[in-house]
Amino acid sequence: MTGSDVGPARVVIEALRLDRWSPDDVERRADRALALGVGGFILFGGDAERVGRLVERIRDDAARPLWIGADLERGAGQQIRGLIELPPPAALAAHPDPGDAAAAAGRVTAREALSVGINWVIAPVLDLDAEPDNPIIATRSFGADPRRVGELGVRWVDACQSAGAAACAKHFPGHGRTTEDSHIGLPSIDAPAELLEEDLAPFAAAADRVASVMVAHVAYPALGGERAATVEPNIVSGLLRGRLGFEGVVTTDAMIMGGAGPDDASAAVEAVAAGCDLICYPADAGATVAALARAADDALFAARFEEALTRSARGCPPSARTSRPEFEPVAFARDTIVGDVKILRGWTPRTPTRVVGVSDDPDVGPPAGRAGALGTIVAGELRAAGWRITDDSDSGQCIVVLAATPRGWKGRGAPAAEVVEQTRALIRSARRGLVVLLGHRRWLDALGVPGICAWSTETVMERAAAGWLRSAVGAAAGTRPGGTGR
Repeated sequence: MTGSDVGPARVVIEALRLDRWSPDDVERRADRALALGVGGFILFGGDAERVGRLVERIRDDAARPLWIGADLERGAGQQIRGLIELPPPAALAAHPDPGDAAAAAGRVTAREALSVGINWVIAPVLDLDAEPDNPIIATRSFGADPRRVGELGVRWVDACQSAGAAACAKHFPGHGRTTEDSHIGLPSIDAPAELLEEDLAPFAAAADRVASVMVAHVAYPALGGERAATVEPNIVSGLLRGRLGFEGVVTTDAMIMGGAGPDDASAAVEAVAAGCDLICYPADAGATVAALARAADDALFAARFEEALTRSARGCPPSARTSRPEFEPVAFARDTIVGDVKILRGWTPRTPTRVVGVSDDPDVGPPAGRAGALGTIVAGELRAAGWRITDDSDSGQCIVVLAATPRGWKGRGAPAAEVVEQTRALIRSARRGLVVLLGHRRWLDALGVPGICAWSTETVMERAAAGWLRSAVGAAAGTRPGGTGR
């Protein structure tokens, strides 16, 4: 089968936003995309039952293999309500057995994804946590050490793919040194090539086993690319294909992102010419397909398109749905909480305790799986365990649940100054106070107040933090052993 037989749409991955669009709009968008002949879909949001039905209907109507993907760096519950949420990669790296934790996360994520028909897990992040002011990586990374990130990433990838889903290493050749968010504009990393070798190392470790690689909308002048890596042959064909020997599928990041440029349809043509095989989430799938069709009049581009189509068809994973795994996410997540039981000496469940939620990104919106306002989960879990939870600002104990996680379009890494001061003031307002940080552990040092790190805003992390607090209070008081005071 050739590209002329199936059309240029086969390299396009359309988005279905169940988190933003009405059910009718989602169905209409799916039907238009199928009529175009797209190669698959990337899903955002929705509950498990609805997603399963939608994917099954799409596959039946298409009657051909499809890439059905989702960003699932923190478990399938990151996008799909009712599925298992997991700690982010930075938390997995803090687990007492990080290799086994990474493998468990990859395996559970794949099984959960396949239970609703998602066969393409767009994870893990193999970027280095190399820049504290990076607004978009941080806890999404396994850390700053290239070898460790590669080792944990490979464990994650192998477990995911052994469970039957295709994994996707991102964001090649490394998004960890940026101080700008590629959702907003085009970052440029002005680091020397010798330093960028560290960023390449995790991708090199995974190159001979991961099914797909996502290229970053980031410029790397030292690697021979003044424009986004997405459209640079030196980086996609030369570095990824040539030097690293990657033979799998190369996908763009979402083409609606600012880093892709103002004309994403033209950028899609350049991306395919540069060596990309899939065009992910264009602003207008029809316009992108039309641009690709026009470009296919050129013999060189047509040959590159045929290669992209062949790679995509060869790499597309099976569509069979699987059963969900037996797994206890809260117990798993609790082992990733970082804190010291000594900070809870003097705390008692009998003392009135105020729990306050503070968010560093109120304009971005809550994660897909969040149920209720920030902090209500910690408060509810502690109340159920017999703690005296109160709304009284004069309470003797105060727990601030602070959300400070990387989010697309947020535009900053560190918590805003006013959020830091609000958190400190709340802690000072009580005889005993601490922060439960849903963010990178380095911000605990910046806050300068007692606290524990619970890594991310998934509800599983709040529940894990509440369990850690219950155990640690008992351990600090000497009433019972336990508490993972790491």
